[in-house]
Amino acid sequence: MERLWMVPSYMILTLIVLGTIGAFTGAVTPFRGFSLVFLGVVTSVVFGIALAGAAAFASATGKSWRPRALRGAILPLIVAIPAFIAVNMSSLPTMNDVSTDLGDRLEFDPELTPLRTSAEPGEEQRAHFDALQQQSYPDLVPIVVALPPDQAFEQAKRAAESLPGWQVTSADAATGRIEATDTSRIFHFVDDVVIRVRPDGAGSRIDMRSRSRDGLGDLGQNARRVRTYFEAVKKSGS
Repeated sequence: MERLWMVPSYMILTLIVLGTIGAFTGAVTPFRGFSLVFLGVVTSVVFGIALAGAAAFASATGKSWRPRALRGAILPLIVAIPAFIAVNMSSLPTMNDVSTDLGDRLEFDPELTPLRTSAEPGEEQRAHFDALQQQSYPDLVPIVVALPPDQAFEQAKRAAESLPGWQVTSADAATGRIEATDTSRIFHFVDDVVIRVRPDGAGSRIDMRSRSRDGLGDLGQNARRVRTYFEAVKKSGS
């Protein structure tokens, strides 16, 4: 009987471990692995509430199975409570694409489109995303460096090559365009990056766009990536 109360905990552990290890080893796609972990979290919320309620009922009515219900609720609640707090306290917008130039947005190579699980937004949805970005990430603006475009391009390329998880896939000095991917450590999600260097007065302006291949939200990762990259650019020039 004791084992029956622990079945939800076994299910949750199995989903989280299989999803994480499967994605990390490449046995399943990053999206599939994350989906398994997400299912484990949802399961923990459902059973955490149910088992905690059962334990409360047992306490109020003097049922002998109260200790078993409490033990069964421990793991689901350990997983569910932080997830519930994170979701409800997060002020991050649900978007997966940011750009430092919303008026003359950098475009990705069309060959990347089939690799994505989320479709390119339409005009109305794009306007909505742009408004969200301006409201939530007002600091995402291009940077200007006091270098001619050819030198600024080399500086931008060095910065991209220096970042962990990044792989520069294309660098064209003639057009000032750099393309790269950034792969996450655990689930191996691959996000796409495109960078543009062009003249700006006596110096050069560097723009960047970062987009997730999977999911509709990024938990702020693309915005953090832009900030991290621009910091790397500044350091590589010092």
